Amino acid sequence: MTLSATQIPLRLNPQELYQIASFHFSQQELADVVSSFCEQKTPRFLYLWGDASSGKTHLSLAIAEQAQVSQKKTLYLPLAELVKTASPEVLHALENLDLVCLDELEATEGNKEWEEALFHCFNRLQDSGCQLLVASRHNPATLKIQLADLRSRLATGLIYQLESLDDSAKQRVMIVQSRARGLEMPLEVAQYLLRHHSRDLGELMHFLHALDKASMAAKRRLTIPFVRQILHYGQN
Repeated sequence: MTLSATQIPLRLNPQELYQIASFHFSQQELADVVSSFCEQKTPRFLYLWGDASSGKTHLSLAIAEQAQVSQKKTLYLPLAELVKTASPEVLHALENLDLVCLDELEATEGNKEWEEALFHCFNRLQDSGCQLLVASRHNPATLKIQLADLRSRLATGLIYQLESLDDSAKQRVMIVQSRARGLEMPLEVAQYLLRHHSRDLGELMHFLHALDKASMAAKRRLTIPFVRQILHYGQN
């Protein structure tokens, strides 16, 4: 079982939602590195880490999508799902690709078969020249990976932490993501959601999907009264 960026069931057009242009970069240096990485220059191995809802999956999918648009053979693998539903054999024969994106690396911690498969996969990709993107909640130094050789390999990448966003940044993310869906979210609506719904970006993105459907069905703009109505409906 494998999933590519274009196979993730996100709406009618996932490319609208997971684009590099709609990602909030808190570091210009990382934005430049991602741009270079997508142009298949350097680095060959990029390691992204950060807390939940820091944007790791968004950026991983956006990079995979950009690579596919550029006609590169690309594969995105959500490891948390694959560890539960597939065998480590899904990591075999990936070296003919141009880019492999491994998300949720922490899901393999302490799993001997997956750790060994990742180690051998890493070596094959390195020998073939395939680019590798790894995303995890932990940096390589704090990963609870038991296989020492794998830990050392993971530490060889160019490592960047995705910082947790403050409320102002979360508001900008919601506005940009709404626009990607063809919606206009006024700043006061974004502020209202942070005060009355959640400050967790993952939950906010999930609710934005519900708002998108409700707005299309009712043919309503995103206003505070309309958002309040949807929130009240969801709580009953």
